[in-house]
Amino acid sequence: MRVEVQTKRKQVTRTDGTTVNIVPKRGHLLVCASGCCCGLEKKNNPPVPVDRYQLEWEERKLRNLVHLTFSGCLGPCPLANVALLLFDGHPFWFHSVNNEEVVVAIYDYIEALLQEGPNATMPPILAERAFNNYAWPPPNPRSLMPNLQS
Repeated sequence: MRVEVQTKRKQVTRTDGTTVNIVPKRGHLLVCASGCCCGLEKKNNPPVPVDRYQLEWEERKLRNLVHLTFSGCLGPCPLANVALLLFDGHPFWFHSVNNEEVVVAIYDYIEALLQEGPNATMPPILAERAFNNYAWPPPNPRSLMPNLQS
């Protein structure tokens, strides 16, 4: 599925006085790939499927829509192999992203969000891995995180 979206550039002036163009994104996918536990097999955690994240992002041509960042620790260490999708201002946390099937489901969900907005249905393989890592609940727990415990 290819999502066509027109993006408008924004001009931003840096502190050195240089004006640059940026392309506003709908989302940002952050993947804990080099933290204190994620992907560390010596701590009995499966490797993070970094190559699949990169491949799906490139093949689906999401560069101007959703940014991809491989990072260090995102915080919820007991859950290991964590990813955070920030989409249209909403956080979607996923734990135990241990194989390529889950990574593909994340990208399928991103494409559904791009087409359907907040009414997109989270695939069951993601819903069972969704959690809230913040002290506040998401604005609409049912649509954003179907398995969120009240």
